[in-house]
Amino acid sequence: MKREDRGPVLDLLEHAFGLRELFERYMDFDPAFAYGDYLLALDGDAPVACLQIFDKTIRLRGEAVRLGGIGSVATRASHRGRGLSSDLLERALERMRGRKMWLSLLFAAPVAPLYERLGWHRVPAPLLRLTPAKRSSTPPPQSGRAFRPEDLWQVNELYRAYSGALSGPTLRDASYWRGQLHTAGTPEEDFRVAARDGAIVAYARVASFNGRLRALEYGRDARGAEALAELLASHAYGPHALHAPFVRDPEVGGALERRGIELSLARDPSPMWRVLERLPLARLAGVPDSCPDSELLATLVGDGAATYWPSDRF
Repeated sequence: MKREDRGPVLDLLEHAFGLRELFERYMDFDPAFAYGDYLLALDGDAPVACLQIFDKTIRLRGEAVRLGGIGSVATRASHRGRGLSSDLLERALERMRGRKMWLSLLFAAPVAPLYERLGWHRVPAPLLRLTPAKRSSTPPPQSGRAFRPEDLWQVNELYRAYSGALSGPTLRDASYWRGQLHTAGTPEEDFRVAARDGAIVAYARVASFNGRLRALEYGRDARGAEALAELLASHAYGPHALHAPFVRDPEVGGALERRGIELSLARDPSPMWRVLERLPLARLAGVPDSCPDSELLATLVGDGAATYWPSDRF
């Protein structure tokens, strides 16, 4: 993609998804955005298919691992069925390997034979479903207060401490944070913090997707279990359950149950992972080099072994 392709590519994405502003936000605010990370299929000079590579670094089992995200996959209706997306994906695989990315990740609807055929494996992510044991006509008041830009350094420290202890989250710097606040979730995202003695001890980001609330991410410090439970519980009284990425945090789980929130497990079927560099991943997973990709991925990212926050999705 070249700079002059921006408008036609946005037209293509709007044609495919009925959305434009979302993709514009990524082009305008993602600090890692590069025109060269968009791959295009052209009919003459007009883009008729595209995809984007997202360059991320995640912490996996204590090690920084470069990840190639795949998104913005679109083809004009008049050009579908010609193998254009397959060709672009094959080229993306070559580029990601050339850039020393060990893993690839994309998010797809339950039926995704194209990606499966090209080596991506569906690895569902566990979700925590929060439902009040007793419905009330007067839900509890909103907990905490709205995030303010000056809170960022404290929230980032909570992120480093809470997410840094997990396998899977993205490594972030200040530039990444500032861009992600424009690109993550929806314009209706509710980003709230809880403070104690002037210091932020917990935060939660929640957004509505098709009328259903989803926690994009959350974090706390050693004092913040009760505060985080309050932030999450206040979102659980809508017409649908609140779903949150599952993190093994017994303190927060207990605090939620004391607030009358029933906890159960669900799963997000959309994540699809692909092995790009087998040897370093097998070493990291502690499995033989001959291990099938499906088993290698199950060990590294399956069954709650890794947490990829929805706020970092693409």
